[in-house]
Amino acid sequence: MEVAVIGTWIVMLIASLMSSEPKTTVVLVDNGKDKNAVVVQTKAGLTVIDKPGSYVELVSANKAPSKVKAMSKKAIESKFKEVIKVAVLPPVNVNLYFKNNSNELTQDSKSKLPEILQLISSRSPCEVNIIGHTDTKGSKAYNEKLALKRAEFVKNWILSSGVEIKNLKVKSFGESDLLVKTPDNVSEPKNRRVEIFIK
Repeated sequence: MEVAVIGTWIVMLIASLMSSEPKTTVVLVDNGKDKNAVVVQTKAGLTVIDKPGSYVELVSANKAPSKVKAMSKKAIESKFKEVIKVAVLPPVNVNLYFKNNSNELTQDSKSKLPEILQLISSRSPCEVNIIGHTDTKGSKAYNEKLALKRAEFVKNWILSSGVEIKNLKVKSFGESDLLVKTPDNVSEPKNRRVEIFIK
């Protein structure tokens, strides 16, 4: 039996895979994080895999894991493509930008909409957090309402697409969490945004 390990959470699979198969391969796949490791342990010893592409082989619960070996990214993709296909994808963060004093998307952000639906669909059913923001032009109270309108606009657009979502949350930060720090009453296009967190 061979299994690709995508992060530390699959360590639990090792015991269940040790049953009747003659050999189990445990591979640490790159998940984009700086630090990641898997501890592979049997009754006879343990080994730490801490580099993407590293792997060990197990032949019995009573024998120590093999020495750590290396596998190329191409070999991992070929050998474990079915496992990788169903693995949990990493969370994604996308920003959509809005026209001044409006809940209308910029043209560039409109062009990102199909890509966002694809990201949601590929992780479905997933959790989506939508957070509305404004620049500092106008009062804090007004900006909080405008940011909420922007977030609600994005929420309604996502829901109308029919993608399966396990949990959807909407928040307004108004002008309190600026992407580009500015003084009060400054129009800044990058602060007029909605953040979409997909996990």
